Amino acid sequence: MAKYPTLIADIGGTNARFALSQSAPPFFFRARTLQCGEFEDIYQALDLYLQTEKIEQLSGICFAVAGPVVRQTVTFPNSHWHIDAPNLAQRYDCHQTHILNDFEAIALSLASLTDDDLLGLDTQNQVNLRNKVDDFTIGVIGPGSGLGIAGLCRRNGVTFPLVTEAGHVGFAPESVLQNQVLNYLHKEFDNRISRERLLSGPGLVNIYNALCEIHAHQNSQLTAADIAIGGTKKTDKICQQAIDLFFEILGQIAGDVVLSLGALDGIYIAGGIAQRYPTELKNSSFRAGFENKGRHRSMLEKTPSWLITHNNPGLVGASIYAQEKIKL
Repeated sequence: MAKYPTLIADIGGTNARFALSQSAPPFFFRARTLQCGEFEDIYQALDLYLQTEKIEQLSGICFAVAGPVVRQTVTFPNSHWHIDAPNLAQRYDCHQTHILNDFEAIALSLASLTDDDLLGLDTQNQVNLRNKVDDFTIGVIGPGSGLGIAGLCRRNGVTFPLVTEAGHVGFAPESVLQNQVLNYLHKEFDNRISRERLLSGPGLVNIYNALCEIHAHQNSQLTAADIAIGGTKKTDKICQQAIDLFFEILGQIAGDVVLSLGALDGIYIAGGIAQRYPTELKNSSFRAGFENKGRHRSMLEKTPSWLITHNNPGLVGASIYAQEKIKL
């Protein structure tokens, strides 16, 4: 057993969640969440965590990050932070240092989540991955500060993640209203509109702003939280339409992920936006958008979907990755 602890983290555009890894469920302990915007760089946040927890030496570092990992470095698309694994290793005298994509980590967590960590979003015969012994392919999608998408496969007893940047694939509208929203976004941004422009916290604001223009409604300059509250509490019709359209588009793109990855064993929804409104998601047009795949409708109708209700699946996945890569 290692003399010193292994530090893990799940770092997004808004929050940096730090913890220490352990091999048995719940897979981490001494978790603490810091706001990325309050720190100039990763080192300031990491130093505060280590000082607060009175940790002087580490056996390993394993960070799950919201961005593409290239040669063990990441520049966040939705944050001012940049992380370089070699620099981390040198600064903290810890040469077992690894960086992986945050949705790679979430995908790795899925086979370890229990029924209590999931909420079924349909009436299919849902089999938890913990209970499957044969091969499978699943997908995971999650809107937050950005849009993450990944997959997980098991073949011949070996489980491995499928890492993607599919949140930056171009958005394809499927209705007259969605075309109108897309036309608005073309005017506001550029000729290429990604899925993330609609499915994220800023994306919900974009949808709301588009609907205000489409309906010639006075724009109240609401935040994503304001729009979600107005929509789920049904106190504002434009907010309500915005949140309904958001969940419908989430379903459409989740269905695209299933078709793209061949993830017929299920799709998992992650991210704080969906987690905060589980009842509204389940009662929304999510499944209608998910199943609306023309000649492949019957295939999608048979594909189960879950909302991940576990608060920190990224930390679970980072810990599982660390247990494999770092000699604890």
